[in-house]
Amino acid sequence: MIGINVIRGAFGAAAWAAAKVPVLNARFKINSRLEGPWPEGPFLWLHGASLGECRMLLNLSKCLQEDLPNCPRILITSQKTEVVEFLKASGASIEAALAPVDTPQAMTRFVKTVLPIALVLAENELWPGYLSTMRKLMLEPSVALISGRFYRCVDCSELSSIGFASMQTGADLTRFVAAGEFTFPVKAIIGGDWKLLAWARSGKEVEIPENPKVDTAFLSMHIKEWASLQRMLVAAMQREEAVVLIPRRAEELAAFREQMREQEMVVVDWPSVEKGAVSLVSSFGQTKDVLAISKTAVVGGSFARTLGVHDFWEPLQMGVSTCVGPFSRGQTDSVEALLREGAIAKINTPMDFNSRAIPDIKLVRGFLNHEREKIVASYDAFLNYLKGLNKSV
Repeated sequence: MIGINVIRGAFGAAAWAAAKVPVLNARFKINSRLEGPWPEGPFLWLHGASLGECRMLLNLSKCLQEDLPNCPRILITSQKTEVVEFLKASGASIEAALAPVDTPQAMTRFVKTVLPIALVLAENELWPGYLSTMRKLMLEPSVALISGRFYRCVDCSELSSIGFASMQTGADLTRFVAAGEFTFPVKAIIGGDWKLLAWARSGKEVEIPENPKVDTAFLSMHIKEWASLQRMLVAAMQREEAVVLIPRRAEELAAFREQMREQEMVVVDWPSVEKGAVSLVSSFGQTKDVLAISKTAVVGGSFARTLGVHDFWEPLQMGVSTCVGPFSRGQTDSVEALLREGAIAKINTPMDFNSRAIPDIKLVRGFLNHEREKIVASYDAFLNYLKGLNKSV
């Protein structure tokens, strides 16, 4: 633990130095993450790394406000400024702020203002300072890990602060419990991926979009995947398909536009859609509208080994035939299960794009209904955990 605290202190010193550089501070809002301002609590604190996790937490917050008696005010934090802006513009009854840097000084400032009642972490955001801070604040384990993904942990000494864990798969659960040497007081269960929570609780069946006018939607693509994406776009254009491209990051938008211009591709701006053209999406929050009129989807983050595959659940639950690339970093277990059941297809090389498989909607429905059972059961267990905390939650 001493080694981790030394690293956290050194990281804090580096962050303070970086905050003095105007260009870095303007881009990453380092000073705001070191000193705030943060909203005055008390809050139920929810934290996610980026857009996908925070959209999940946004849906979770709405569920908690409906189902948790005397639900406290909710604060959602993220590492990314654009995600915080998205949360603030969502219209939800929550507060949103940049997450504190995981340093002793920043965490002290944060908790004095926010007064967290409990902490809910999304997927794998196991920051040691967040865990140790909550352990020191509370009399009993008051951290929950939801929709958990776990492979390894640099330091497992603070896992004792976790009182509830809902892991995505059995493999995640096994690795997580083993990391704590089977000793920490946590209720750990298999609960599926909570990106499906709103759909799971709605009771809706998966239905194919009516009259789709988009042949293929490329979701959350990185410029780093351009070599593969280019070949797939060329194949789609040769077939006079209508294509939509959603970049993963706003700052990559210009690079995508320039690359397509160099390839002499016809580019229009979403929501315009044309046969033989690429419709380029330039703002957050458009994925649902795109999928509502799409036949198939290709999920980004899966065409470069060093990236992580992005959210494939959203197109699946909307009845859109879904493909991923050859890599599934961060979601290997879930992707392999989906492939085994025929609920998604894999594009091993861009040359496979035109001959890619189209999953049977019956197989998709069957897989998602099984996920629904796990998610609803784990959400109910999570509610009971929050109700059982010896606090005003």
